[in-house]
Amino acid sequence: MFVDELLFFMYIFAGFAGVLAILMVLLLIKYRHSGNQQLLKSIRDFMLCTVLIDFIYFYFTYHELKYNENVVTMAVRVLDMCAFIGQVYFWTIYMREKSLFKEDRYKTMNSASFVLIALCVLLAIVSYGSMMDDYYLPKEGINEYLPITIEIIIAVTLTFIDLWYLKAALPGVAQKVCRRLMVGITVLLTANGIWNAILVIGLLLGKLNTFIGYTIDPTPILIFATNIVTILLIINEDFTALFKSEDHEESKPGSLTATMDDLAETYFLTEREREIMELAYHKMTNPEIAEKLCISKYTVKNHMHHIFEKLGISTRAELSALIDENIAAS
Repeated sequence: MFVDELLFFMYIFAGFAGVLAILMVLLLIKYRHSGNQQLLKSIRDFMLCTVLIDFIYFYFTYHELKYNENVVTMAVRVLDMCAFIGQVYFWTIYMREKSLFKEDRYKTMNSASFVLIALCVLLAIVSYGSMMDDYYLPKEGINEYLPITIEIIIAVTLTFIDLWYLKAALPGVAQKVCRRLMVGITVLLTANGIWNAILVIGLLLGKLNTFIGYTIDPTPILIFATNIVTILLIINEDFTALFKSEDHEESKPGSLTATMDDLAETYFLTEREREIMELAYHKMTNPEIAEKLCISKYTVKNHMHHIFEKLGISTRAELSALIDENIAAS
């Protein structure tokens, strides 16, 4: 009973963390109209799916504690699995948008992953909706290995999509912190998906306790960790739009402005990073830049760190040298 109560409260904490992350994204969307809306929306939708999963399992645990039974209706079963699938879908959208490499291969990946996600949703509706009863047992006349096979196919497919996009996106993410957080979230998603499949297979076999022993259910821990890591990602993420020279007046070739525009586009700097790079080149200190742009000096420091990472340099002297070399070359 103590373990069940502990899980109950852990789901509450996980839910609070998820709601906080969603609120942070909504605030960013509201006040950053010129930012990367697709990046923001993908994180928002990803967190909505995560919080939905949390509240579904919160309901499961509450119902079990109060009525000492674990009955799950068809609608809730299907919604639960579709939320897991939605997590993967919106997370892959984030990774695609975050990656700086906008290559043609993403067209193939997007088409293939969309088909695979649609297949998973269809299989989930068939399996969870028509092959299982309210206790996650096979309905009469249904061979237990049929829904088990479908569960394995869904788990393997979602894991493949997650790792496929992570492998493709990581080389195009300049910020080291964001790369680490992306890996962390992908690992947590994969672990939670595999664990959920193990639970469902154990229930279908009617041998959950013997199948997994008396292991404490890590689901609330995984959800809570996912929410916390996502909050850290939101804090460290730069949601401003990427710099595009076509959105600005054309500069004279070989000029300082044209050179900086080329560097900004080549190395995928944001509008704000392009602005700060020019001020830094003119020998302005972080406090001076902060005062001019009406932002904090810590924000300037963070932007400078991102600029250095993207350009592959580590000092202002190297930044000035890089710009001067490009002016001379042009």
